[in-house]
Order: sequence, then C-alpha cells, then structure tokens
Amino acid sequence: MIKNDTSINKNDEEVIMELTDLKIFLTVADEGNFSKGADQLGYVQSNVTNRIKKLESELGVTLFNRHPKGVSLSDRGLIFYEHAASINKRAEEAIAAVQEAENFGGKLAIGVVETLASNKFMNILSDFQKQHPNVSISLITGTSPKLLEMIQKYKLDAAFITGQTKSNSIEVEYTIQDVVSLITKRGLKPEQTPKTWAVFPEGCPFRKVLVEWLDSNGEKPTNFIEVTTLDTLLNCVKSGLASAVLPLSVINKTQEMKYNSTPLPEEYRLMETHLVRRKDIATNKALSSFIEKIKKNEL
Repeated sequence: MIKNDTSINKNDEEVIMELTDLKIFLTVADEGNFSKGADQLGYVQSNVTNRIKKLESELGVTLFNRHPKGVSLSDRGLIFYEHAASINKRAEEAIAAVQEAENFGGKLAIGVVETLASNKFMNILSDFQKQHPNVSISLITGTSPKLLEMIQKYKLDAAFITGQTKSNSIEVEYTIQDVVSLITKRGLKPEQTPKTWAVFPEGCPFRKVLVEWLDSNGEKPTNFIEVTTLDTLLNCVKSGLASAVLPLSVINKTQEMKYNSTPLPEEYRLMETHLVRRKDIATNKALSSFIEKIKKNEL
C-alpha cells in the first residue's frame, strides 16, 4: 500500500544506505577524525561530514561523539560499527567469489607477529605466491592485541596471534608451540648478561613473560630498549647491547653461532601462536589455500 506524503512520519521513513555510506562511516571511526577520514578516502571533508549527518538522521541515532580534536564512537556507534564492518567485508567477499569463478585470485590480508616473520614463514609465503600469482597479498605486522583487534574489525582475513585468543567470534585454524628462551650475545658468561632488555611494544606476550619471570626472581626490569622489528631486536642482542626473551625459533641455523640461548624455567617455557580468522566469514579459495599451505609445511 502506498501512503500519501501527509501520512508519512519519522517511523515510516525507509532507511536508504549505500555501501559508500558504510565505508565512510568505518573510515571516520578508524581515523577518529572527519578530516583524516576524508583524506584517507580522497573526499572533501564537507562531503564526508554531510554523509555522516545524513546517515545519523536516517538511523535516528548519534553515531559519533564530537570532540574539539576529533570524534569517537557513541554507544550506538559501537554497535553499528560491528554490523557495518561485517556488511562491508561480506560485500568484498561477494565480489571476490564472482571473480574467483573466472580466475583464482583476489586479495588476502594476513597479520603476523614479528617473532613469526622468520625465514621459514617467508619461504612458505613466497612458495604460495608462486603457486597463486593472481592473489594480491597484504602482510601486516603488529602486536598480538593489535592484530586480534584488526581481525575482529574485519580488517584482516587471518592472523598469527601469540598467546590467548579466547573469543566466540574467532576460529583457530593452526597452532604452533615454541620454546621461550633467554637470548644473549654468543660467548657471554651468565654474570655478563646485560640487564638492559630489548623488547617489542606493550602487548607483546614475550615482554609480559620477561617481566613475570624477572619478578619471580625478585628482579625489576628498569631499562627497556623498545623496538618494532625482529631484525633490530636481534641486532641489539648480537652487539651485546641488550638481552632478550624470545621464542627459540627466531634463531635460524645460520644465526646459531651468534647467540647464546637458554630455555626459561618450565612455567614460562612454552608459548603458542595461533593462526586465526573470524568464524562468521566463509573462507574463500585464496584463504583456504593459504591455510592448507601453512598446515602442510608445519611452521
């Protein structure tokens, strides 16, 4: 039944959203700023601001809390973000599925913790790329909490996360167990072990283990050198500048002569890294093949 214009009220109006509206909303939310969101999208700020206002008007809710230096998601905005991110991801998956019918390709965004970005992993990734040259791979490194957040926001197809990954929305596809060790410069005696520690940023589970282990010995780490790449961290150790607590797997056969490695006490010795993805997104051909490749090569 078609209603006369005079009979239409706020509750009767149809909410009309485009995928572009959702993309604009998600980008502004991620950037925390209308101007930065506009720059990211390549739009003028007034266009972005008006589209968000229109979206809020259609929904009848405030999606963003406005601040002098930017915006943050409101309570309703947080709820809407989860659904908007899911819809946006599903749209991308729909496009990829159609394209796969003609050509095995598409995009694959994989997150990886620095300690796993080793020669073996890179060799496996290189072999996968040679087998599937039409798959465009994005490799994002970061701390486990950051990568897990990106998975939950549909920004990654899968990620390698070290430590706990308990979440009803997360599926664990593969698990690696490693030995956590004290790594120092080759030739140093125990009493010469540097009390300066090379560590990754807050959120790194190996940094957490280091602090807990030292605390159990009545020690408090007072001098951290915070780095963001594994190569830089290992160079700090190799030079004798610092010690580190890392999985033993980061030391490959060609590097063994450069470092001392001593497994930590049993209660701190084992650490698991999991390959995870969201449960609510079906695996496409590219992701399924990547997971199978990882399982077959036993990282």
